[in-house]
Amino acid sequence: MQLEINGINLPVHPGLHTWQDLLQELEGKHLGQGKVISSVRFDGNEVLQFRDYECLNRPLQYMDEIQVQASAMEEMVKGAVTEAEGYLVTLQTSLVEVAEAFRHQLANEANSKLSQVFEGIKMLAALLQGVELSLSGQYQQGPTSVAQVLAEMGPALESLIESQGQQDWILVADILEFELVANVSGFEQSLAAFKQRLRMA
Repeated sequence: MQLEINGINLPVHPGLHTWQDLLQELEGKHLGQGKVISSVRFDGNEVLQFRDYECLNRPLQYMDEIQVQASAMEEMVKGAVTEAEGYLVTLQTSLVEVAEAFRHQLANEANSKLSQVFEGIKMLAALLQGVELSLSGQYQQGPTSVAQVLAEMGPALESLIESQGQQDWILVADILEFELVANVSGFEQSLAAFKQRLRMA
């Protein structure tokens, strides 16, 4: 089996039998201080959940090639913050657009788009929680809580579900534009705190 880290071929110790064995070896001996694994490919296919139980137990003998990319932790976190900023603006715009669709009584179209927006909020929250976790392990003072912003969305989401059930599309639009947009904008404070800790402009 061939192992490649950042384009450099490394030998695989014959005593390693699973991806978990190899991952521990890589992180313990080969990555270097301040570096983390940013992507993994098994036989050319990217593996997003390379720390999942099923993936960790994959036998190395059934793989021909493993490619690993390692990045400096700080640079990877900065990239995630920049990505999250752009994503947040897109979500804020999308919430207003969906609200307008509800006001024009385009309920089917608006409900479909709303599902996509909610998935986007989940993805943004997951990205920010990853940043938060990285920073809390690197700095003594923990960053602004992303979980708190999510918790503050609860009442607005409950009102939204109730209004959808009553098919009160104007109220749904108002909740989206004036409550949820404000809730989502709470992530701006988290991002500002992250950028301050990372000394980003």
